[in-house]
Amino acid sequence: MMMILFVGVAVGNSQVEAAETSPIRVMLNEETTPLSFTVDPISRQGTTLVQMRPLFERLGMELTWNQATGTVKAVKSGTELTLKLGSKTATVNGKNVALDYPATSINGNTLVPLRFVGEATGAIVHWNGAGRQILVVTTEWMQENGVTPAQVKEELAKLQADANAKHAEAKASEKAEADKKAEADKAAFGSAGTTPVNVSKLSGMYYGAEYDYAGYECGGICWKFYTFLPDNKIVVGEPVGGGPETVNCSKDQCRTYSVSGGQLKIQGGETLPISISKEGRLVIDEVSLDSVKPAAAGTKLNGEYISRGYYGLVGITPFSTSWTDYLTFYSDGRFTSDTLTIAALDTGAARTDSSSSAKTLNGTYTISQNTITLKYSDGKTESYVFYKLPPDKEGVVYVQIGGRSFHLK
Repeated sequence: MMMILFVGVAVGNSQVEAAETSPIRVMLNEETTPLSFTVDPISRQGTTLVQMRPLFERLGMELTWNQATGTVKAVKSGTELTLKLGSKTATVNGKNVALDYPATSINGNTLVPLRFVGEATGAIVHWNGAGRQILVVTTEWMQENGVTPAQVKEELAKLQADANAKHAEAKASEKAEADKKAEADKAAFGSAGTTPVNVSKLSGMYYGAEYDYAGYECGGICWKFYTFLPDNKIVVGEPVGGGPETVNCSKDQCRTYSVSGGQLKIQGGETLPISISKEGRLVIDEVSLDSVKPAAAGTKLNGEYISRGYYGLVGITPFSTSWTDYLTFYSDGRFTSDTLTIAALDTGAARTDSSSSAKTLNGTYTISQNTITLKYSDGKTESYVFYKLPPDKEGVVYVQIGGRSFHLK
């Protein structure tokens, strides 16, 4: 019965290679599906806050909310908890208990400290940092399965040590791959492959790849985009309308930024390490980036381009799958596609190989600077970031279309 308890943690351990910025997942007992929240769990000063109602209901607690006083009361099996918005003191069966962080309201949803709520009901709350996962083991589950809190904690410690080791191995592998890519770029592009960067005078779009080994976030590779604009403005991620030349701060989320002491400080509280590699490339948050170069006027593509991805560790974890998408361009400005939308990256468990089931679409395309515009025959129009890379050492040609990388077959 002890192994049933850790199904959720075992799944988390297979995901330790996923991006460390993915949402925190909260797992209950042996369940393999995370609790569902309207507002994702957040971390504040080392305390994880989760949406109140879904948590209390899954813990079998009867909830009472007093709008006038901003107070929530939860009762279960003789245990009564009371929390007030903004207060760092709660009560458990009438006794005051200090909180590391008070209950908070976000967009009309009340978030409460998870560890306090769990432990106040006798549950064990375990943080798996390698998988950004919190496991809550209730007293009812332990009693039903004949295990003690000490046994649960001992087994969790063993699993966590294994998860940490796998995470460290994945990070080391990622660094080795990044170093290998840097050497390959240097060999393929020569001294002209990168333009020396001055972090005090950043301008234009930079892109780079971060490996998503488990495929749960981006299907294998997460492409990072940073567009630096005049007046110390920045757009993080792919612009809405295509390449950097299409940026419109009324549509794209333009934020102010500053660079100081090796840190890129972005409006809203996000701070990322920034540096220049020995090859002269911009590095943000440990991801090596290249400057996006505009396509030559009148650029056309010709041939079948392929993009591959996967969800889960194929052959290792359940519900894993892989797929291949095909996009054919013609030099006369036409294209055909087997995907409903080039930008759609469905990493749900039900995803199948789109080439065997999706309807083939067609239309026309144009490439201008760093934007490719696809006009489908049904009247729909889509625009994405576009850039073409020089052939690699094996002569393979790659193009980037939004968040997808395609290579010429």
